[in-house]
Amino acid sequence: MAFIRKQVLVFIIISVFLFYLAGCGGTQKPKLVLSEEEWNYGEVHPENIVSHQFIVKNEGKKKLIIEMVYSSCACISLELADKNIAPGEETQLEAIFDPYGYEGTVSKEITIKSNDPESPEKNIILSIDVLRVPHPTIEISQQMFDLGVISKEEKEERVVLKFSITNTGDADLIINEMVSEEILSHSLLLPLVIIPGKEQQVELYLNTSQLSHGIFRKTVRIMTNDPQNEILFLRITGTIEGK
Repeated sequence: MAFIRKQVLVFIIISVFLFYLAGCGGTQKPKLVLSEEEWNYGEVHPENIVSHQFIVKNEGKKKLIIEMVYSSCACISLELADKNIAPGEETQLEAIFDPYGYEGTVSKEITIKSNDPESPEKNIILSIDVLRVPHPTIEISQQMFDLGVISKEEKEERVVLKFSITNTGDADLIINEMVSEEILSHSLLLPLVIIPGKEQQVELYLNTSQLSHGIFRKTVRIMTNDPQNEILFLRITGTIEGK
């Protein structure tokens, strides 16, 4: 009976010792804790850059090492104050959001990779409500002109290319400039203002008499105040027959 009690006592002591070792070993690890795992910047004008400071804390018993921090979009830049965080200490992660070019509700993500064994990757969800600013929107009826084969007789004539420019936006569209070679000219008086919903007919004039035989390719650049299409290209191709 005494032998049995002794075995039981030894078993209990060993169990307690192993439990103690397991407990000690379990706490000797880093633990990454964030001040927020989601953040909304609120309503923002598209030209206003905003930022937020996240607190990155190590609530573990071993040094936390931030291996990598990156975002899902080039519109977000990140600045991490320190990659090595001692137990009980914290650092700051600044997330700077540039909303230019966006409109409405936008969601992006930050990923933090560290040596936290339980959460080797932590994600932060960022959202922002980008206010709509009235802007022009240019629509061109045709941007590619293939003139085919131009005979020797036709070469001595001026080629007229017709297309239209429409403003489908909600602010005045301004055509500031049309840049081309000297053999190309147009019918517009620049700068030209096209109000929302209106259309402007345009004629391009190509002086083919100055072109050599063979294939030719010409480009016209249209400079506008449309924030999404500040430069548009018209392309003109064809072949001059003979020598």
